[in-house]
Amino acid sequence: MNNYVKRARILIVDDMPVNRTILSSILTTMGVICDLAQSGQECLDLCGKNIYDLILLDHRMPGMDGVETLTRLKEIFRQTGVETPVICHTAAEGKDYINLYKAAGFADVLIKPADPGQILVMLMTYLPDGGFSLPDEDERKKRADRELASLPVWLKSVPQLDLRSGIEHCDTADEYLDTLSVFTKSIEEKASDIEKFEQDENWPMYLLRVHSLKSMALLVGAHSVADKAADLEYAGNQHEYALVHALTPALIEEYRSMLTSLQKLLGKEEVKAKIANHSILFIEDEPGIVARGIIKALEKDGFEIQLIQDIPEVILNHRADSDIMIYYPSGDQDHIKVVSTMLVEMCRDDGKTLCLVGEPLDIATACDIHGSEYISAMYPRPINLDKMAAEIKEYYEKYTESDRIRTILVIDDDPDFLHIMENWLCARYNVDCSHSGASALAYLDRKRPDLILLDYEMPGMNGDQVMQRIRSNPSNSRIPIVFLTGMNEKEGVMKLLGQRPDGYLLKSMPREALLDALQKFFAEGSPSFSINASN
Repeated sequence: MNNYVKRARILIVDDMPVNRTILSSILTTMGVICDLAQSGQECLDLCGKNIYDLILLDHRMPGMDGVETLTRLKEIFRQTGVETPVICHTAAEGKDYINLYKAAGFADVLIKPADPGQILVMLMTYLPDGGFSLPDEDERKKRADRELASLPVWLKSVPQLDLRSGIEHCDTADEYLDTLSVFTKSIEEKASDIEKFEQDENWPMYLLRVHSLKSMALLVGAHSVADKAADLEYAGNQHEYALVHALTPALIEEYRSMLTSLQKLLGKEEVKAKIANHSILFIEDEPGIVARGIIKALEKDGFEIQLIQDIPEVILNHRADSDIMIYYPSGDQDHIKVVSTMLVEMCRDDGKTLCLVGEPLDIATACDIHGSEYISAMYPRPINLDKMAAEIKEYYEKYTESDRIRTILVIDDDPDFLHIMENWLCARYNVDCSHSGASALAYLDRKRPDLILLDYEMPGMNGDQVMQRIRSNPSNSRIPIVFLTGMNEKEGVMKLLGQRPDGYLLKSMPREALLDALQKFFAEGSPSFSINASN
């Protein structure tokens, strides 16, 4: 990064908090100082006190709009003798009115949602003396890739979102998730408003709502929704109201469908309410006597059962209905394998729990697929219903506790390495350390961690022996174990992986790579998730 004596100072004026946050986040990474204003009057107040190198001014704001604000800014500039370039920050249709904006006194137009490339060109054009940092393109791409990788795995299965586009607009994964949460929380309210204004033919308010939706949808990478909103805004501006009536239902349907896909962003209260219902998705071709008996027994234990057919299209439509799925495989082998493959992919992408019940041969067929390690439990006939219900309750407890701080046990004979691991991990996790296999086993007699990071090469009891001892104890057998070792030669790694740990990580990996791997592990919510050591 280049160093400058003077850092540029830019004023961002926009009535939408999300737009202000995104712009300031991108500009800050370029070394720019940002001040924020949410109205034309606040902009005038700040410009009366401070000198700015550049002003980004939203055009469509309630009360004093961008043009009126600019007119009054010109008077301030005349009084101070400093003429600051003012860029009109507006939606995509602004491209058609650049000359009009310039005639009104704007220096240029920046189209929403602006990406870092557009903003950099703007800075180079209007701040020729510097005051900002030129980002390295390769580093920018790597940074975007890192931010994408840190997003929750389940989010990558939402078909309406272009996550890379959202990251590029929001700059960081955290900013993107915050923006997406704001977008999600307002879906029902905005959809209802659009419907009401369309039915009442209140076209000014209708156009404001679809304009706002278009901007927000572009910001989060929901391009299809943004395109539909843009088409309706254009039709409304052209007074083609019959077309607006015809096209609005399709926009509302797709917009509302995103609420189902993004439920997990609505916060702890909504998630816990969903868990409290103890909903289970029971998947079978036709419920026979055995399946009906299982359903009845689970309902007696307080579970809410939703029965659906084992048809791929039907399963996809109910994807977001429950975090627990029970599949009763039946029919020909090809059909069972198709359905099972879809279900394990959902478990991998959404962090769901999948249980198989039914005939032993059908269960074996369902397990004979790539990704079968994501199947959490199998209950062949004759089924112990009490045991099955108790274990499913355990899965629900796991989801209920998903927001608590996790506990990690690190087992290594090197006290210096244990100290480093404790320092690296303590900001996010409860960290306990054991210097030997024997001390780790004693620890497990009184406490159950969420994850064990285990060194392989230790004196006395090596990592493989420790793992076998842990797994031979029924009360500890479900604790995931990941080898954290310096062993990286091919023969040694193959030997280690042959012991079937839940994952394998190198001691030499950077701190951030280790933290990212652990975050992904817990985000998956699956004990059988494998952490990629080549991070």
